[in-house]
Amino acid sequence: MKLSRAHAVTLSLLGAALGWGLVALSCTIPPSDARYTPAALPDESTFAPVAELLSVRCGAIDCHGNRGRNLRIYGSTGLRSLSSDRPFYPVCNTSEEDSRTYDSVVGLEPEAISAVASGGDPALLTMVNKARGTEAHKGGQIWTTGDDSDLCLTAWLQGTPNPEDCKSTVEGALPTGPLDPLICCFGSDPSMCPP
Repeated sequence: MKLSRAHAVTLSLLGAALGWGLVALSCTIPPSDARYTPAALPDESTFAPVAELLSVRCGAIDCHGNRGRNLRIYGSTGLRSLSSDRPFYPVCNTSEEDSRTYDSVVGLEPEAISAVASGGDPALLTMVNKARGTEAHKGGQIWTTGDDSDLCLTAWLQGTPNPEDCKSTVEGALPTGPLDPLICCFGSDPSMCPP
């Protein structure tokens, strides 16, 4: 039996509609009780020195200071939170930038970061492994296991932050070392930094 052209078009349209309907059903949001809720997260209130480290070491526009990256780092050296801010003006990261970087860090691998914050090995995190050079990273190895940069990040992840490790490594990464204006961001009163 031969179908008329009209019947063939109708069947094709019904088939396409059924296919798109199945695709739409497969893309539904799971019920809230099926979503992952982290058991623990690193402390956001102690994140500012880590955010400054990440901004200096990883936050350039051609690296993670770019909206196109899964891990987005906001800060004075690259991607700014406000369109009116420019690189190094203001010189320190804003609290909004630190908060957005924190959200990016903890949202990247929520199950793994929760495990690390609960006492697990920081090497569970891709972010740590890429920085250490133990996993492929377009930017290459950023630091080595156990150096001040590594300790700054991993100590914070494990709930024992040490801002001095963060300051030391940022100081070493800056072209003018301890004389660089970014060092003032580690002081007790960042409002004293140059505008």
